[in-house]
Amino acid sequence: MREGRLSTDVAELVGLWLAEGDNKSTNEITITNNCFPLIQSSYLVLQRIFNAENFRLYIYLPEKECILHENLPQINIKKYVDKRARKPYFILRLANVKFVDEWRRIVREAGINKRLYAAILRGFFAGEGNLKTGLHHNRVVRISQKAPIALIDKILAHFGIQSRFSESERSYVITGRKNWEILAKIRIADLHPDKKKKFWEMYSSFKQWHYGKHHIRNEVLKHLTQPKTSFELALQFGRSRAHLSEKLSILKKEGKIMNYRVRSKDYWIKKDAKLIPVSKRKKAILECLESPKRLYEIAELMKTGPKATSHRLVEMKRMGLISKNGDYWHKLPTDNRVEVYE
Repeated sequence: MREGRLSTDVAELVGLWLAEGDNKSTNEITITNNCFPLIQSSYLVLQRIFNAENFRLYIYLPEKECILHENLPQINIKKYVDKRARKPYFILRLANVKFVDEWRRIVREAGINKRLYAAILRGFFAGEGNLKTGLHHNRVVRISQKAPIALIDKILAHFGIQSRFSESERSYVITGRKNWEILAKIRIADLHPDKKKKFWEMYSSFKQWHYGKHHIRNEVLKHLTQPKTSFELALQFGRSRAHLSEKLSILKKEGKIMNYRVRSKDYWIKKDAKLIPVSKRKKAILECLESPKRLYEIAELMKTGPKATSHRLVEMKRMGLISKNGDYWHKLPTDNRVEVYE
């Protein structure tokens, strides 16, 4: 099993398939959801794994007159009317017995890899998760299932998430601020656009914790072993973005953290974390600078104008990733890992 087969997006698809896919079939891989971006990303992941040409997409509409702009032109699409449906939903199918066997091996491998637990739970929640506000503003996260599932029990226990399984609701039921903190940290709802929006709105409505002096400052440092934005930290600590930005500025002046600009976002990280977040464009420039090159050569390879390319090069020079000698740009050796964040 190649490591690429167990990437985060594959694990998310594993969770989605376990939640909503037809996982009993021995003839085809099936993914069902009412969110087209999820179907589209599922197709891209499966296509990357199997390089197949016989995908089929079934679109079920609540009424014949319903107009959809969603499309996957690369595959065969059929449309039907399902009067029971409240909104359009999609079924992606890939028929091949060998592919099914290989996919099940991937699912088994992912299920025993604790590194992928968060991604699997994100996928599962995208398929069968829902959110509601109960009496007295009680916030509830639910994961619908007919009966408890061993893998979900294991994942929840791994993260220390306390839940109960309600037979009447046929769901895992999760409540409480501490559980929400953990779910926010692993971004349980981020895969499904609608659920993501609702989750973070509900999470941000919690009343603020009353922390002791310097608590947030010290905790921020603990969380910056990986790059994070001020927005992510603000949600995590239940404070305003302005408040967290102030704390980050102080820590930067003290020389404890650094910030890196990736597209329109600032990512903050501890100075000794040995990791530099970059955009896909900057990572591609680094890769092309395995041998020194002039500006126009880099621009041609990146298929961008000289002015835009020059801006990226200057930014990367400030980051200590490259240098210029005469007309040639050089990649500098570094002990830091360079990873794409966008």
